[in-house]
Amino acid sequence: MDTGEPKNVFVVGLDAKNRETLEHVPDAARLRFHGLLEPEELQEGEVDIEALLDKARAQLDGFDGDIDAIVDYWDFPVSMIVPILTSEYGLPGTSLESVVKCEHKYWSRLEQSKVISELPRFALVDLEGDARPRGWSSPCGSSR
Repeated sequence: MDTGEPKNVFVVGLDAKNRETLEHVPDAARLRFHGLLEPEELQEGEVDIEALLDKARAQLDGFDGDIDAIVDYWDFPVSMIVPILTSEYGLPGTSLESVVKCEHKYWSRLEQSKVISELPRFALVDLEGDARPRGWSSPCGSSR
Protein backbone atom coordinates (compact mmCIF):
# COMPACT_ATOMS: atom_id res chain seq x y z
CA MET A 1 0.00 0.00 0.00
CA ASP A 2 1.40 3.37 -1.02
CA THR A 3 1.45 5.71 1.98
CA GLY A 4 2.33 8.74 -0.12
CA GLU A 5 5.69 8.98 1.63
CA PRO A 6 8.68 9.47 -0.67
CA LYS A 7 10.52 6.27 -1.55
CA ASN A 8 14.09 6.05 -0.29
CA VAL A 9 16.41 5.29 -3.19
CA PHE A 10 20.05 4.63 -2.37
CA VAL A 11 22.42 5.48 -5.21
CA VAL A 12 25.88 3.94 -4.98
CA GLY A 13 28.50 6.64 -5.56
CA LEU A 14 26.02 9.48 -5.90
CA ASP A 15 27.67 12.77 -6.80
CA ALA A 16 26.26 16.28 -7.22
CA LYS A 17 25.95 16.16 -11.01
CA ASN A 18 24.08 12.88 -11.00
CA ARG A 19 21.89 13.98 -8.08
CA GLU A 20 20.81 16.93 -10.22
CA THR A 21 20.03 14.59 -13.12
CA LEU A 22 18.03 12.26 -10.87
CA GLU A 23 16.01 15.14 -9.47
CA HIS A 24 14.64 15.69 -12.97
CA VAL A 25 13.38 12.15 -13.62
CA PRO A 26 9.61 11.66 -13.81
CA ASP A 27 8.01 11.49 -10.35
CA ALA A 28 11.25 12.65 -8.68
CA ALA A 29 9.15 14.42 -6.06
CA ARG A 30 8.07 10.95 -4.87
CA LEU A 31 11.69 9.83 -4.46
CA ARG A 32 14.29 10.68 -1.84
CA PHE A 33 17.84 10.01 -3.11
CA HIS A 34 20.54 8.98 -0.67
CA GLY A 35 24.21 8.56 -1.49
CA LEU A 36 25.65 5.15 -0.64
CA LEU A 37 29.46 5.08 -0.51
CA GLU A 38 31.55 8.00 -1.73
CA PRO A 39 32.49 8.34 -5.41
CA GLU A 40 36.19 8.62 -4.53
CA GLU A 41 36.31 5.27 -2.76
CA LEU A 42 34.76 3.62 -5.81
CA GLN A 43 37.01 5.25 -8.39
CA GLU A 44 40.43 5.64 -6.81
CA GLY A 45 43.09 3.17 -5.71
CA GLU A 46 42.65 -0.54 -5.23
CA VAL A 47 39.13 -1.86 -4.95
CA ASP A 48 38.30 -3.98 -1.91
CA ILE A 49 34.79 -5.21 -2.71
CA GLU A 50 34.26 -6.83 0.68
CA ALA A 51 35.28 -3.66 2.54
CA LEU A 52 32.99 -1.58 0.33
CA LEU A 53 30.13 -4.01 0.92
CA ASP A 54 30.71 -3.87 4.68
CA LYS A 55 30.67 -0.08 4.63
CA ALA A 56 27.52 0.01 2.47
CA ARG A 57 25.79 -2.49 4.78
CA ALA A 58 26.68 -0.33 7.79
CA GLN A 59 25.20 2.73 6.06
CA LEU A 60 22.03 0.87 5.13
CA ASP A 61 21.65 -0.78 8.54
CA GLY A 62 22.09 2.61 10.21
CA PHE A 63 19.38 4.24 8.11
CA ASP A 64 16.26 5.12 10.06
CA GLY A 65 13.58 4.38 7.50
CA ASP A 66 12.57 2.05 4.73
CA ILE A 67 15.08 1.09 2.07
CA ASP A 68 13.02 0.99 -1.12
CA ALA A 69 15.71 0.66 -3.78
CA ILE A 70 19.45 0.47 -4.35
CA VAL A 71 20.60 1.60 -7.78
CA ASP A 72 23.72 2.57 -9.69
CA TYR A 73 24.86 4.25 -12.87
CA TRP A 74 28.50 3.12 -13.03
CA ASP A 75 30.23 -0.06 -14.05
CA PHE A 76 32.70 -2.05 -11.94
CA PRO A 77 32.93 -2.11 -8.96
CA VAL A 78 29.49 -0.58 -8.47
CA SER A 79 27.84 -2.98 -10.89
CA MET A 80 29.01 -5.86 -8.67
CA ILE A 81 27.99 -4.23 -5.39
CA VAL A 82 24.38 -3.41 -6.26
CA PRO A 83 23.14 -6.95 -7.08
CA ILE A 84 24.74 -8.30 -3.92
CA LEU A 85 23.06 -5.64 -1.77
CA THR A 86 19.65 -5.85 -3.46
CA SER A 87 19.67 -9.61 -2.92
CA GLU A 88 20.68 -9.28 0.74
CA TYR A 89 18.07 -6.61 1.44
CA GLY A 90 15.25 -8.34 -0.45
CA LEU A 91 14.92 -5.61 -3.07
CA PRO A 92 14.15 -5.94 -6.76
CA GLY A 93 17.25 -6.17 -8.89
CA THR A 94 19.22 -8.28 -11.27
CA SER A 95 21.45 -11.13 -10.20
CA LEU A 96 25.20 -10.85 -9.86
CA GLU A 97 25.53 -13.65 -12.41
CA SER A 98 23.55 -11.69 -15.02
CA VAL A 99 25.74 -8.63 -14.50
CA VAL A 100 28.91 -10.66 -14.91
CA LYS A 101 27.51 -12.34 -18.01
CA CYS A 102 26.90 -8.94 -19.55
CA GLU A 103 30.17 -7.29 -18.49
CA HIS A 104 32.55 -10.17 -19.22
CA LYS A 105 33.10 -9.99 -22.96
CA TYR A 106 33.82 -13.69 -23.55
CA TRP A 107 30.99 -14.92 -21.31
CA SER A 108 28.66 -12.40 -22.97
CA ARG A 109 29.55 -13.75 -26.43
CA LEU A 110 28.91 -17.32 -25.23
CA GLU A 111 25.46 -16.30 -23.99
CA GLN A 112 24.73 -14.43 -27.22
CA SER A 113 25.75 -17.44 -29.29
CA LYS A 114 22.99 -19.46 -27.60
CA VAL A 115 20.30 -17.30 -29.18
CA ILE A 116 21.74 -15.91 -32.43
CA SER A 117 24.22 -17.11 -35.02
CA GLU A 118 25.17 -13.71 -36.44
CA LEU A 119 28.15 -13.05 -34.18
CA PRO A 120 31.66 -12.01 -35.07
CA ARG A 121 34.28 -14.67 -34.40
CA PHE A 122 35.48 -14.67 -30.81
CA ALA A 123 37.84 -16.63 -28.64
CA LEU A 124 39.33 -16.59 -25.20
CA VAL A 125 42.61 -14.67 -25.20
CA ASP A 126 45.70 -15.81 -23.29
CA LEU A 127 46.88 -12.60 -21.63
CA GLU A 128 50.08 -14.29 -20.47
CA GLY A 129 51.17 -15.10 -24.03
CA ASP A 130 50.54 -13.68 -27.47
CA ALA A 131 47.17 -11.94 -27.26
CA ARG A 132 46.08 -13.09 -30.76
CA PRO A 133 43.97 -16.24 -30.95
CA ARG A 134 45.57 -18.95 -33.10
CA GLY A 135 44.74 -18.91 -36.79
CA TRP A 136 43.37 -15.40 -36.86
CA SER A 137 44.71 -12.81 -39.21
CA SER A 138 44.98 -9.21 -38.23
CA PRO A 139 44.66 -6.16 -40.45
CA CYS A 140 47.97 -5.10 -38.90
CA GLY A 141 49.90 -8.35 -39.33
CA SER A 142 49.85 -12.00 -40.29
CA SER A 143 48.22 -14.93 -38.53
CA ARG A 144 50.21 -17.54 -36.62
